[in-house]
Amino acid sequence: MCADVTTGLQATERPLRILLVAYFYPPLNSVGARRPAALARCLTERGHEVTVLTSVASGSPEAVERWPVIRSRDFLATRLNWRRGRSTAEVATGRADELLDTRAKRWGSIVPPDVQALSWVPFATADALRIAHRHRPDVVVTTSPVDSVHAIGVALQGRGIPWIADLRDGWRFEAPRPEWPLAVQRRLDDTLERRALRRADEVVTVTQPVADDLWGRYGIKAQVITNGFDPLDAPQAEAIAVAPLRSDRLSFVHTGGLGAERTIAPLLEAIVRLGAQDRIEVVLAGPLTADERDLYGRPEYAEIVRHLGFLDRPEALALQRAADWLLCVTRSREAPGKLFEYLAAGRPVLVLGDGSAAADIVLGEQAGIVVPIGDAVAASAALCRIIAGQIPDPPTSAAESHLWPSLAERYESVIEETIGRHAGRTDG
Repeated sequence: MCADVTTGLQATERPLRILLVAYFYPPLNSVGARRPAALARCLTERGHEVTVLTSVASGSPEAVERWPVIRSRDFLATRLNWRRGRSTAEVATGRADELLDTRAKRWGSIVPPDVQALSWVPFATADALRIAHRHRPDVVVTTSPVDSVHAIGVALQGRGIPWIADLRDGWRFEAPRPEWPLAVQRRLDDTLERRALRRADEVVTVTQPVADDLWGRYGIKAQVITNGFDPLDAPQAEAIAVAPLRSDRLSFVHTGGLGAERTIAPLLEAIVRLGAQDRIEVVLAGPLTADERDLYGRPEYAEIVRHLGFLDRPEALALQRAADWLLCVTRSREAPGKLFEYLAAGRPVLVLGDGSAAADIVLGEQAGIVVPIGDAVAASAALCRIIAGQIPDPPTSAAESHLWPSLAERYESVIEETIGRHAGRTDG
């Protein structure tokens, strides 16, 4: 059982019928697909009857899962989508990596809140209503992105089913996509967000800044349940032992893409300032932009930076656990999904980006050190402490509270509370 992996949690004595609606879902290999997959598995193994509703654009699994997964039609998975077969579903939302054809982002700027409101939501809503008629879920959880997924929650709430809106990113607050170019689009997206989230029986976010924003703008008191790591994904010891890191250097590892808004240049400058080029290596596993290639190819940095290219996730997880330090570079207030892989790795984390949700989590868990994102002087001071061995390894509790067995237990409590409040209002 999922609960038996780390925490020894027992299955609930109150089995519930839960409909979980998520656009991104395995076999799509993305951070956005892992939260609903882990939540579905752990809630199932806690004794609940979970049904997942997703898009055919996320792909077809090779094996049948232990809970029903319904994949609704999606025009983005047909010949109407000129990008079909050339990339993943994330391209169609304007959330693709910068190395991909930027013309694909036009798909994500057609109509608020996203193009899936036209391509997928009508089909998914019809499927959800059929599920509700046949099986009558006790609760529906809609998890975004994409933001139009919450329209399905609105539809089922209208049939008397309690609805939880789960936000893995902000909708209008620091959305992970470019701002709408037209004022009418921005006003429409504002209206859709306000009307949907105010109607929800409960709102769950993955970071405190998003919850604070919803309280400040709408008076919505959202619950915070972070993203997490599934302990069943932990790499084998043999893979960690052969991770390509130099034993004669202090290693700083970053996995995944960085892009234009995130840079490790201040760290590289700090290493040069300290004259530590022959003692430290910065190892990157993921795609590079042209600007990053130019930066890392400079003579003063060439000896420091080593780029491994794209690694499969098991290889990346093994690399994280073999590192001396892990690098997390954040934009404004976010907490990227890789942070929870880092915490599970048990290695200290250097966060470039103070004031972010990632920084708050790392400091709160005593899991590393934080410096402002563009401050080479602060990075130099942090490096001096690291080289001197003044920063201890994270406590085991830093990982445990962000593993999915623990998070699923908390989510179970939110679900039960939501159903209870909904029933109380109905009875009244």
